[in-house]
Amino acid sequence: MADKINILKKEKEREQAERLKVLKENEELVREQNTLLEEKVRMRTDELEQALRNLQNTQSQLVSQEKMASLGQLTAGIAHEINNPINFVSSNITPLKRDINDIMEVIEFYRETAQKEFQEGSKKKAADLEEELELDYVLEEVNQLLKGMEEGAKRTVEIVKGLRLFSRVDEQDVKKVDLHDGINSTLILLNSSIPGKIRIVREFGELPMVECLAGKINQVFMNIINNAVHALSDHIDEIKDPKIEIRTRSFGETVSIEIEDNGPGMPEHVKQRIFEPFFTTKAVGKGTGLGLSIVYSIIENHKGTMEVETEVGQGTIFKITLPVHQSNVKHE
Repeated sequence: MADKINILKKEKEREQAERLKVLKENEELVREQNTLLEEKVRMRTDELEQALRNLQNTQSQLVSQEKMASLGQLTAGIAHEINNPINFVSSNITPLKRDINDIMEVIEFYRETAQKEFQEGSKKKAADLEEELELDYVLEEVNQLLKGMEEGAKRTVEIVKGLRLFSRVDEQDVKKVDLHDGINSTLILLNSSIPGKIRIVREFGELPMVECLAGKINQVFMNIINNAVHALSDHIDEIKDPKIEIRTRSFGETVSIEIEDNGPGMPEHVKQRIFEPFFTTKAVGKGTGLGLSIVYSIIENHKGTMEVETEVGQGTIFKITLPVHQSNVKHE
């Protein structure tokens, strides 16, 4: 009986040991399966995140394309409609000034002759009429009106030229362009939105003609300068001398454009994300978060580089480098 009990006891212990072994093996298998599952989940998550980034980039490119197409049509229409009447006005100002000068010569002749030949009664009537009509004031006012018309016509011609240079609606291929024209046309278009306190400092070097998609590069200038204006405008009373400096330099086969503001700058965590699609620090409704993402894509497609130097309280510098020659530029 004792032997049977011992045998049964040993069998039970052996059975328990085998069960424990199986349990450990199952536990190890579950751990391996969990690890494998976690790895698959991580890989799938990475794939989804990459797909999301690709979708965001595609959306930003579509928005950019639609935006530029609409802007091109708008500016082309405005430039065309304004160009004819303003040419009529500007071309007629010079002969109008000449005619008025001739009329004033005749008036002066009559005045001088009247002093010598008119009777006292006629002189008094002429003097009273001049006083009643305020002739001297009228002549001065005519002169000032002509000056104002001339300045307004010149200003409108500059705006039309700026619209044409900015949109480049007739230039959809890579061409050699003067980057300074693009910067100046951008500043003309932004002039009305730049507060008077903000100084624009141009330090232009000697640049060669650069092969690029002019409309796209002008869009880069527009986004960066506009962001600098907003950064300064939001803190206009806190900055002693708000200014935007635009510097250009040539380095043989490349050119550099630096756009610097002395605004509030950006913290490091914002700097790391400013080129992400849909990331913005502006209030809801004030920005889409696409501007700098599109800018980065444009510079990348032109085989250029873009760097940002910024520090809280020390302003921000955008450094753009572009090759002088392009072999192929993607037309997104």
